Amino acid sequence: MPIQRSAIILMNEADEVALIRRDKPGQTYYVFPGGGREAGATLEETAIREAHEELGVDVQLEGIAAIVRFNGLDNPYYWARMIGGVFGTGTGEEFEDQSSGYTPLWIKREELADLPVRPATLVQELTKMTERFYEIELEDN
Repeated sequence: MPIQRSAIILMNEADEVALIRRDKPGQTYYVFPGGGREAGATLEETAIREAHEELGVDVQLEGIAAIVRFNGLDNPYYWARMIGGVFGTGTGEEFEDQSSGYTPLWIKREELADLPVRPATLVQELTKMTERFYEIELEDN
């Protein structure tokens, strides 16, 4: 059964976006920091927890940028602002699996379209944006 997920869009002053590079046998791709909602947690709490676990940062959410439909579920992607922590110091369980690389990094927004970033529909919106968008609805195939 699919699990509802939430994620963040974290950008810095250099117009870079925080992503996670996933290195699996035979493939490398990038995702926005986020994960599945645990029992009893809100989607907002999930996004904040995942940012801390995956990036090592504390964030404040600043509204829903997009709702991405995947596996029949609507998954929110929140604008986030870093309010504490040190980028790249995450200690979530993702880092314990030695068979799958998990690397947080900053990527220039203009370079996103040249990389296999999921969801691609969100990348299309980010690369063409001139100002923040809110609550747009997207599909991820």
